[in-house]
Amino acid sequence: MSKLTLASILAILAMASPALAASEKWLVTEENTAGIKGAQGTWTLEVVAGKVSGTADMMSGRGAPLAYKIDGAITDGVYTLNLTDRTDGKKSCVWSGHTPAAASTQKAGLIGYAECEGAKLILRASPAPQ
Repeated sequence: MSKLTLASILAILAMASPALAASEKWLVTEENTAGIKGAQGTWTLEVVAGKVSGTADMMSGRGAPLAYKIDGAITDGVYTLNLTDRTDGKKSCVWSGHTPAAASTQKAGLIGYAECEGAKLILRASPAPQ
């Protein structure tokens, strides 16, 4: 296992530890697979023993607010999150993401795809500055 992979795994495990059960803000960008930005905003997440819950407070590219609930889990460094009750009407959205391969030993961002009924989105998330 490379040092970079090990550092990425350790960073994710540190984020998922019970000691970090307080809410964390993440800056998030959603875009469709054609590269058109769909929304930007924040996720407020709580991670406890590998379980993730939270909310999204976003602004669509057209200026309309977008909100949804988040719940899921982290398994072997991969996040699988359900994005439910979306105010934009997208249904059955499941996002699977991981830290990019070039992540440093510091708290790294996440990237992955959300599969929704009739849509596929790319989501990028990074920790909000403290």
